[in-house]
Amino acid sequence: MKLKQLACKHFEVVAVMEGDECPAESFLLDGEDSTEAYRLGLTDMLGEVAEKGLANVPQSWIHEASKKLKIYEFIKGPLRLFFFKGKNGQIAVCTTGVRKSGQKADSASVNKAAQLRDDYHEAFNNRTLTTVIENET
Repeated sequence: MKLKQLACKHFEVVAVMEGDECPAESFLLDGEDSTEAYRLGLTDMLGEVAEKGLANVPQSWIHEASKKLKIYEFIKGPLRLFFFKGKNGQIAVCTTGVRKSGQKADSASVNKAAQLRDDYHEAFNNRTLTTVIENET
């Protein structure tokens, strides 16, 4: 499994890649003009999480999208960025983002995140995780 580093300080925030594409990064960078401030806010939040850890950022930033599946979401306005908790300093492994349209978390995104979490743990155990770092030489 290939991951892309989104933020790194004391902790590492990464996202799952699909081939050469990173859906979470695309969600943060591309979108409607009306959501640009929210997307920038999510990006800033990931930087804070990388610096302080999940336990030391405002509780209002994070919501448990599925207690049973252990999938979480970063919240900024109408936007949700799904993630699960990683291993060895990879504090958050982002999967995909959505614009919230109802009361409940997007079940397709939650299920996809749960499958990716299982794939992540398998790759971790098999030592087949690789992380792409932007501007890596």
